[in-house]
Amino acid sequence: MENLVLYKQSVHKITIASIDNKGTAPVCRNEHLTDLPDSIDYICLNNILEVNAMNAAEVAEVHKKGTKVVGLIDFDAIEARWKAILDEEANTPAPEESEEGGDGEEGDEEVVVDPAARFIDFCKTETAKQLAACDVLGLDGVELNFTGTDLNSIIGEEAVAAETMRQGAFFDLVNEWKASCGKTILFKGYPQNVIDKQILSDCEFIIISAHSAKNYDEMSYLVMMSYMDDIPADRYVMGVSTPYVNAAGIATGEFGDGTLSVIGAARWAILPVSGYVKAGISIDAIQQDYFNVTFVYPNAREAINIMNPTVN
Repeated sequence: MENLVLYKQSVHKITIASIDNKGTAPVCRNEHLTDLPDSIDYICLNNILEVNAMNAAEVAEVHKKGTKVVGLIDFDAIEARWKAILDEEANTPAPEESEEGGDGEEGDEEVVVDPAARFIDFCKTETAKQLAACDVLGLDGVELNFTGTDLNSIIGEEAVAAETMRQGAFFDLVNEWKASCGKTILFKGYPQNVIDKQILSDCEFIIISAHSAKNYDEMSYLVMMSYMDDIPADRYVMGVSTPYVNAAGIATGEFGDGTLSVIGAARWAILPVSGYVKAGISIDAIQQDYFNVTFVYPNAREAINIMNPTVN
């Protein structure tokens, strides 16, 4: 155990693993944090508001191995839930007014709140709720998931101001939380779409979302798309996933030649490069890699060994 902790304190290619944890008690071994490969550096709990008691207790156990546990704070999911709320409201018939004019008082008018302002309040509430859940569980920090909008497509001062306020509803709360507790922040997504990029300097690692990448060149291209003066270049992590079919019906998690993206990302991470640092890889939905008759998490273990050959 001591050697494992020392390894994680040493200079090496890091591995971040995200698990789709459940609120109910684990029924399979791949639902346990303690069954994940010991050499994983960070475990991210994707459903931070639904952490079962067993997983909560396992946080302390994996800490003994030098593994850090973070919770996912997902702007994309908050945004998707808000759009679903607006869609539901749009499809719900408005109540009919009585002939007497509702409650009968003259001059009363329904106050209409700007949807943009409502989203800001909603986003702040959801972000605060998730940050509080991470604190209650005693986690080591958070992983921020943010796709955002291409800033080049936002034209005009009013549009820029509106997007700044939208992003501020999320990032400002995280900044305040970071200032109060000093815990770790990981960023995942498209950093070039963040308006106030100072927060990226406060992130331990910047994970580039590359679920759709089909080769090394496409992975490198995604990094270069985010490569700019105000984004730290010394902490890039390639973010991939175990194989799955996305909402558009497109199979992801594999290269064009059939190589698993998890393995491809590890090989990409050790290829020499100038101008930026390849710090490691991030594996989403790692629980799907568990099942193997003789060797659990075979692909995650292989990826770790590719990047750090001395690790068992």
